[in-house]
Amino acid sequence: MTRAVLPALLIAVDFMPQSSQLLAETRMTKTLHRRFVISWCAMVSLLLPIAFLIYSVSPLISDNYLYDTWLSMQSSPPSQDILIIEIDEPSLQRLGRWPWPRDIHTQLIEKLDAAGASAVILDILLAERSRDPQQDEALAQAMKAHGNVYLPLALLPEVPPDAPYQDTLMPMPSLAAAAASVGHINIDLGNDGVAREVILKKVRRESAWPQLMAAVAGVSDEQLVRSPVRIPYRGWPDHYPSVSYHDVLEGRLPDAFLENRTVLVGMTAMGMGDRYNTSLLSPQMMAGVEVHANLLDAIRSDELIYPVPSQVGALLAGLPIVLLVLLTWWLRFRFMLAMVLALSATAVIASLLALRMGWWWPPSASLVSLSLASLAIIWRSQATLLAWFDQELKLLYHEPLILPHHRVNTTLNEGGKLYQQLQSLEFALSRLVNGRRFVLDVMHSLPLPIFILNEAGNVLLGNNKAIHLSKSGQRTAPIKHIKDLPDIVHFERDDGFSSLWPPTPETVNTHKELTGGLCQDNEGNTYRLEMGRLTTSASDVGGGWLVWLVDLTSEVAIEKQRTSMLSFLSHDMKAPQTRALALIDEQRGSATALPEPRFFAEIEQSLRTSLGMINDFIGLTRAKSFELDHAFILFEDLVMEVLDQVRPLAQQKSIDVISAFNDEDGAPVFGDKGYLARAVFNLIENAVKYGREKGYIKVTVSTQEDWTILDVMDNGIGIGSEDKARIFEDFQRSDGATIAQGHGLGLALVKTVAEKHGGSIACQSTLGEGSHFTLKLPSGSLD
Repeated sequence: MTRAVLPALLIAVDFMPQSSQLLAETRMTKTLHRRFVISWCAMVSLLLPIAFLIYSVSPLISDNYLYDTWLSMQSSPPSQDILIIEIDEPSLQRLGRWPWPRDIHTQLIEKLDAAGASAVILDILLAERSRDPQQDEALAQAMKAHGNVYLPLALLPEVPPDAPYQDTLMPMPSLAAAAASVGHINIDLGNDGVAREVILKKVRRESAWPQLMAAVAGVSDEQLVRSPVRIPYRGWPDHYPSVSYHDVLEGRLPDAFLENRTVLVGMTAMGMGDRYNTSLLSPQMMAGVEVHANLLDAIRSDELIYPVPSQVGALLAGLPIVLLVLLTWWLRFRFMLAMVLALSATAVIASLLALRMGWWWPPSASLVSLSLASLAIIWRSQATLLAWFDQELKLLYHEPLILPHHRVNTTLNEGGKLYQQLQSLEFALSRLVNGRRFVLDVMHSLPLPIFILNEAGNVLLGNNKAIHLSKSGQRTAPIKHIKDLPDIVHFERDDGFSSLWPPTPETVNTHKELTGGLCQDNEGNTYRLEMGRLTTSASDVGGGWLVWLVDLTSEVAIEKQRTSMLSFLSHDMKAPQTRALALIDEQRGSATALPEPRFFAEIEQSLRTSLGMINDFIGLTRAKSFELDHAFILFEDLVMEVLDQVRPLAQQKSIDVISAFNDEDGAPVFGDKGYLARAVFNLIENAVKYGREKGYIKVTVSTQEDWTILDVMDNGIGIGSEDKARIFEDFQRSDGATIAQGHGLGLALVKTVAEKHGGSIACQSTLGEGSHFTLKLPSGSLD
């Protein structure tokens, strides 16, 4: 990022088109982007081995809770052909202390054989010889006679070959030979003490032993795996049907109940035999024989749960980290918490779906890795941002100042690195904000409408005057291209705008200010269009144009007033004086001389006319230029005084003056009595001047709400519609005023006096039918 981009972007970002803004952001963050890529690649390289390491120590306690919870929700009925014969407390009481003589087991097998039991599994270790060898022989014969009796062996912790004791407890050779198969009955306990796993094939000194239930189910040696598998328990303890050993031995069960059953014989009496905890959700213990019943059921129905291979599991544990990094980069750090939660939920759901399909993948490694990854992303991102801020702040401090700032020491000794950088950032932001506000405030404070354009003529920025001008008339939004300028201002000449836009090649290569034609807006203001070249170091703008409108409204009004005043001085005021000089020249000749009384009368009239013009001119100028004296006045009394002055003039033309006063308080106002009297006199005198012979004038004073109103109506010659708009302007009078001549200052004085008092003057007139003037003044009161 260039050193000028950041200040320029922060100052003008609100006014730039969206495409230019995105381009500026892309350029500005190019260095930051590269740093993030490097940082995140290093972070992923570190986090993935951590995820693999966490998975290697799985399952964690949370995984086991998830596993047990899911299995507890998947309870299913046991197979109907599996029956457990319990060596329970009643059997021990009836048959004596354990161990029982071998002939008792012989009787059981013979009973089961006679009843038609399909298989008999003796979950009893018969590793030692009986005191009576004939009982061992009888048991072996009974097993052979049945033909489907299975015996267990126990694999103890392995010891060296020369150890004084054995690590494999095998059944007696004669019994092992008579059995249909021999298998181990070892159950693997997890680190939480729960029996969940078994190994279907264990090797001990070059001998491979299948799990006893796998042998019963007839699983071939090639199909047996040496890795642990999980037992999908079908329910809580005592879920499988069971009967007491002595009940079967004493023939209390019908043969039909035992027919075609797979019978497991094992210890269930308290304090005897093996018992296992099968879930973290319950403290109940399950007898080993029932554990084997669940295992046999799962093997036969192909419902064993296989752990996911370690390499695949490790990759799956690291996959959420990669997804989190990619999603965080794609979404630009938005929705960070939502992404972590979503990926965590996805990992848990994926684990449960895999478990439903017979595969166990512990998700805790992914959850822990996601937590570490989110923390690492936040940490590394903040570290990268702080480093980037530090570099950018150093560049910013070398930028020229817009306003004089007191430079602070950015290497403060207080606080840590983050606190120091926050202080530096606070200073830099305040410097940028103040500079931006200053530039914008200066631009918006300029009294001229100013447009800043790019090379193509698109409006990048406009000050308040330009925005107000753009929204004049029917428009509701500022113009977006300078070619739309003729829509809001009207040029006097057709080439007033086209002479400047579009720029010619000569214009592009010059840096001189260019001047266009005069134009007017909808409010009647007059401007002169000017344009200059814009040169900036901001790479997102490059170059452009400055267009401004110089307000010439006051100059045009002054010029118009000067022209009118020159016309007044050179024509209206000169006319009576010229007439007086002509009368004097004629009086010198005896042939053209007038009678002396008439001569003096004519001279007097010309001089009085000239003096009246001068007085009106001075009075209008003083009314415009000076503050008037305000005092409490009864307006009705003032109007009556003026009527007394005007009546002699009205009597000369036989005009009837009618007056009406409708306010009981006398219509009080606050104002300058002299100027108000002059204004009222001008209104009524105009009615007399332009009134018809033997006509009438009606003068009415009334009050309405907070206003005192003077109405002056006549039936004189009236005023044309084209003249009503300008009769109150200086040095203007109606072109139809042919009966009495005026000089255009009387009504201008009335308007000035009315506005100085906070009031107004209005006229309604029809040519040939008379006029109606209404003077409104704010009412006054002594309260």
